[in-house]
Amino acid sequence: MANTTLTNAFISLNDIINNFIISYTGPGKLIPDSKRTEVVFHARRCLQEFAYETLKSQFLVDLTVVPAAYTLPTDFVSIISITVDGTIFTQVESAPGDEEFAINYTTKVITFNASNVGDPDFVLKYLSNALTTSENAAIPKLAEEALYACMVYAILANREKTDPNLLQRLLIEKINKLERSKSRLIFTNFSE
Repeated sequence: MANTTLTNAFISLNDIINNFIISYTGPGKLIPDSKRTEVVFHARRCLQEFAYETLKSQFLVDLTVVPAAYTLPTDFVSIISITVDGTIFTQVESAPGDEEFAINYTTKVITFNASNVGDPDFVLKYLSNALTTSENAAIPKLAEEALYACMVYAILANREKTDPNLLQRLLIEKINKLERSKSRLIFTNFSE
């Protein structure tokens, strides 16, 4: 999978998992006994649950050798920007012509001008549907609390003898935080 550049607006899934373990698990905490594998499973599952609605994960693909054609990753949702030879294209809904590259959204293939093939300076920044196993996924910090709430609810809902009143409260909290995250992310410009 691609490398991910984290900025102040994003946090990696791995950091979310580590933060969750520190904050929510252990003696005297909401989840007293949880293994990292359980937390990782529910973090990935919650990421998938939020994939299209709330959490737009961002990835970078940096090609060392530009092929004649490049198939977009399977988790691709939309392109944020493409950088070719230092020129950044952010409006890539329609291809910039035969100058540098052309995008076929039906086949999810980028074809390059013959003069660019082999040139090592191509970077694709795209939004993912988060259906990934990579813990390098960049999650918007605006959705971080909603992801924690989802993870807490998912872990406790899968345990025996969890108080139904607590589960109801956690479910309401999860839904509220998800809605709040959605409303905050609507006005976020990921291309900056």
